[in-house]
Amino acid sequence: MLIHKDPPQLTSITNPDLLKLLTLRLTQLAPNLPHQMIIVEPRDTVEDLETITGCPILTSLFDDVRYPNPDFVPCCEVLEDHGCCYEMVFIFSDGDGSVSLFIPKTGVDEELLSMCAQYAASVNST
Repeated sequence: MLIHKDPPQLTSITNPDLLKLLTLRLTQLAPNLPHQMIIVEPRDTVEDLETITGCPILTSLFDDVRYPNPDFVPCCEVLEDHGCCYEMVFIFSDGDGSVSLFIPKTGVDEELLSMCAQYAASVNST
């Protein structure tokens, strides 16, 4: 996984649509709040992502219901389809910041992609 916190680290991003989205998000964030942007890579497991974020991704927050159970509810605040990837955002609190996962639509955990496809809101632009 690639973890980014400021613009100079974005030079490693080769997908122009993803780079545009990450750059936009960095300009939208309050400079005094901590925020991590994590780009999911093929070798990353859902368990790895849950460990690094501290957030349940394929399990409901309060009752251990796991995707694809019909009672599953994602606990992220935002899940959007940007065409080039899915963006999943977790906001911890006003002072503790947030974390965004950018999930490519190919080459990563199939169950994660299935959940994103089912629950993501489609957006018109990045």
